[in-house]
Amino acid sequence: MAVLSMLLWATSFPISDVLLKSWDPLSLATIRLTGGALVLGLLAFISGRKYNWQSWPFRDALFVGALGIGVGTFAMNLGLKYSNPVNVTVIATTIPLFSVVMGALKGEEKVTTRISVAIGLAISGGLLVSWSSTRTEIGFEGGEFLVLGAVILWAWFSRVSVTRLLPIPAYPRTLLTMAAGALFLLPVTLLIKHSGFFELSASLSPPDLAQVFALCVFGVGLSMVCWMISAEKIGVTVAALHINALPFYVLLLDLMFGGALLISQVFGAVLVALGAALSQISWRRTGS
Repeated sequence: MAVLSMLLWATSFPISDVLLKSWDPLSLATIRLTGGALVLGLLAFISGRKYNWQSWPFRDALFVGALGIGVGTFAMNLGLKYSNPVNVTVIATTIPLFSVVMGALKGEEKVTTRISVAIGLAISGGLLVSWSSTRTEIGFEGGEFLVLGAVILWAWFSRVSVTRLLPIPAYPRTLLTMAAGALFLLPVTLLIKHSGFFELSASLSPPDLAQVFALCVFGVGLSMVCWMISAEKIGVTVAALHINALPFYVLLLDLMFGGALLISQVFGAVLVALGAALSQISWRRTGS
């Protein structure tokens, strides 16, 4: 499930990179969360499943979604606009590192030797993939600092989602937090639009709308559901190790559209896979 989540999420980076040429980061963040929430809401309505929602921590879900997903998505888009998909996905490989630090500081997670080695392998693999890509086209561009802030927010959001928000099942938890992020960004976007403080832009051409649809359904909606399920089942840190394969997935997508793939990038992906496998062996044996 974690692998599927990453595959789906990987599609959002090249799509967002293209859309940010005609959309501003705030409008794109708002539409991707609004669209993702609407897609999940529609699927929930079609399924007709009923939940015992009376005891759910709605206030916590709204706060966590607004900050972790709302602000985090905007920061990610803004960072991506002034960076590139590969650099962004490489920075995302630090999520398991931030997750284990947060868990250790709060006494929620024990840093074992096996987990430490797994994190080292996975991060090394992600860095190797990114270093390989710099040999052809990519370097530091400045937006990476914003992406790092978004990564920290995402790690915090993921940990809180499987602790404080655990009474809410994975699917409605994803829907609620995503809707909270959209509801937070929507009035901000409208206020800025009508105030004229900053110029916002959005393209409604058929190709752009098709990409927005794909972004909302696959890169945001379904990937978030898969992520919540995997984080709940195997833990945030272990699930996050799969994020280290994101640079490789993005490069594979680029390869499908005529890009090149180096042997060092394949080796980096193997390191990521070894790290993820090692961490899950640890989880199965220790239950942590």
